[in-house]
Formats: sequence, C-alpha cells, structure tokens
Amino acid sequence: MAGFIGGLVFWPQIVAVDGLPWIARLAGGTSPALGLAVHLTISVAIGAGYGMLFERESPDWGAAIGWGMLYGITWWFVGTLTLFPIWLGASFTWTTAAAANALSSLLGHLIYGAVTATVFLLLERRHQDWMRLDPRFAAREARLQRPAGTPAPALWFFALGLGVLLPILLS
Repeated sequence: MAGFIGGLVFWPQIVAVDGLPWIARLAGGTSPALGLAVHLTISVAIGAGYGMLFERESPDWGAAIGWGMLYGITWWFVGTLTLFPIWLGASFTWTTAAAANALSSLLGHLIYGAVTATVFLLLERRHQDWMRLDPRFAAREARLQRPAGTPAPALWFFALGLGVLLPILLS
C-alpha cells in the first residue's frame, strides 16, 4: 500500500518529463497507460522491499523520512542509472551527463521514498496500536521493537559506498 501511494505521488513528475512511454517499453509497449501500470507495479514491489528492510526501524517521522529518501536515492542509482538502460537493451553509463539527464528522476525518487516511508510508518503504527490491545501480542511487539538509532547495516554500507564510488565513477 505504501509503495502504491508513493508511486502515485511520483507519477506527475514522470508525466511532466514524458516518461510513461519509456517505462512502457519495459513491458514491450509505448502506451502511457501501460507505462503507468508498469510504474505502479514497480512502485509496489519496491515499496514491499522497503517494508521488509525497515519494519520497526524508524522510531519517529524524521527517521522514517530519512530512511525513505535514502531508499529512494538508492533506487534512482540502481534503477534509473543502471537497470533501466540495461533492460531497454543499452548499456548503463555512469557519467555526469547521464546523472544530469536523470536529475528530475532523482527528485521523484526522493519524494517517492519519503512518501512511501511516511505511509509505511503510519500503517505500521496503526497495526502496532491494534496489536497492543491484547497483552500477549503487546509483549511480542515490545520484544520485536528495535531500539532507537539501530541502522539498517546493508543500506548504510551501500549508501556510503555509493558516496565514495559515485564521484570516482562520474569523474
């Protein structure tokens, strides 16, 4: 659900740069409607990945938005700059020009990540409140809750590596 809503918020940015026909090419078509369907399908899948990685990770709204934006920039790099060109039959180019051409997509991915994280945290808190009505479930939820400040190590490692390698690759 969170990824779907994030994808809906990302959609106007894609329309503004006439990106839906390009996304439709991933499924072998050129129709904007197909592009929207593919975009929302990918958004749901990536949002599910966010939910698996960051369940119980965000103690507050600021942390959730920060993790979401980090997740969004990760998918900008992995998806837009790497997998998207490969899937369309081209080779990926990690150059300054390629990054500059995809800059509007970066903004969309950052917004997608922030919205997905916000909706996910809202749904997660609602679920936790419901689970805490029964003392047995409340004890289980308390055991599973991570302490504040616990990072998601794999994504931290990727983000730090990206911060070091991207300037080297783009120079």
